[in-house]
Amino acid sequence: MFNLVNKLLLMTTLFSLTIPTFSNSQADIANNESRAWGSEQQEEVAHLLEFVRNSACTMMRNGASHNSLEAAQHILNKYDYFKEDIQTTERFIQLAASRSTLTGKDYQVQCNNQPSVTSRDWLMTELQNFRSNQYQY
Repeated sequence: MFNLVNKLLLMTTLFSLTIPTFSNSQADIANNESRAWGSEQQEEVAHLLEFVRNSACTMMRNGASHNSLEAAQHILNKYDYFKEDIQTTERFIQLAASRSTLTGKDYQVQCNNQPSVTSRDWLMTELQNFRSNQYQY
């Protein structure tokens, strides 16, 4: 999972968002403008982007399959586009990672020959898991 250094690096970079490629480093996940929402949401979004990026899953968008790096980059691009409308992690999932803005079709995710699921359900499950693990003492 994430180590503390990577978490801090990802949280720091979420304060300003460019449209980086994932070819350089985890620090490129987000880097451009100050976020109005809290550090918990920033950490959650960073985690979800890394979760997508590091998955062995395929995302289907509008009939085309995309590997995890392409999927994470696409979500990051949509995040940049919708950043003014995103106040919560759930809204991030809804606007940036759930469905095509052009066609309205849900994104599908398929992992390890399992049946495909909507990216919304997949990411909401991971968000719940992440929150559960974050707040265990």
